[in-house]
Amino acid sequence: MVKAIPFICEGNSVTRSNNNGRALEARLVDIICQQNSQIFLLGTTQQDQVRDLSYFGALPAYQQQLFSEFSEKYSDELFVQNIATIERLKDSAAVAGDVTDIRIIYTDGTIRNISLKHNHDACKHQRPGALISNQLGINNPVLDTQYRNELTVIERNFKSFVLPTDRNENGDYLFNLVKARAPHLITNLYEDVCNLVLRYLTNYADAHAIQRYFRFLVGNTNFEKVMLDPSSRTIWIKDFSNIQDAHRIDEAYIDQESGYLIVKFDNNFILNMRLHTASSRFNLNSSLSLKFDSTVDMNNAPVPLRSLLF
Repeated sequence: MVKAIPFICEGNSVTRSNNNGRALEARLVDIICQQNSQIFLLGTTQQDQVRDLSYFGALPAYQQQLFSEFSEKYSDELFVQNIATIERLKDSAAVAGDVTDIRIIYTDGTIRNISLKHNHDACKHQRPGALISNQLGINNPVLDTQYRNELTVIERNFKSFVLPTDRNENGDYLFNLVKARAPHLITNLYEDVCNLVLRYLTNYADAHAIQRYFRFLVGNTNFEKVMLDPSSRTIWIKDFSNIQDAHRIDEAYIDQESGYLIVKFDNNFILNMRLHTASSRFNLNSSLSLKFDSTVDMNNAPVPLRSLLF
């Protein structure tokens, strides 16, 4: 039995985090364009800048200063005068496996893909329900239906223990009210879902599916992950260029202390997957909003890492 899994309900914080992330992207692009007015913005980047600079302007003064100082420091790494175009990619690109937030193309045709993170290091926020077809790429409707049905049974079991007192004054069922009354219900839900994913990963994924799964999680293009750590005023830069594919899972298990699903691939990458609720509310007549936060264990990953203080 897994020990108590930390309950984290991230419903309202998701929107705030998304807006902060967009504000950071917008400020970085803004600083770069101030330094080189000849840069051409591709796609919907200009419209995105207008929208997201308004998010930046709504931030507290200290956070605006932090984002600006980060952008000025990191832009020193980008050879700004040689940049021809910049494009900010949509979230739909990540669904297809391209984790790039900002794509820079230089005058010599060189491409620099940047995945920008603010105060977190997750490489993917995948939903458990999309495991078979979307993540593993297994084209087997029967297996997909079987898996989704088992997931539905787990969710129904959780809902069967929900009480009317788990609703707020607006009549919404809230995960934190369930947790306050009976924390084991949340723990059991997370444990059951993690065990389901673990079982299908180990029993149904061949080499091709593992390769697809790894690239889905880590990214299917060369990129550098740039993370702003506000507490230490550090910029962490991880180079995910030319990484080796995975074709086998050497070990997969649920960590007894954290409750995380740990997946060790044959290319020395280890993914730590934390299940959480993606919304504070839930409905008894629809699927639960659950997501994994998946991070690469940098103690083992063959990924060059460097840092900048600002």
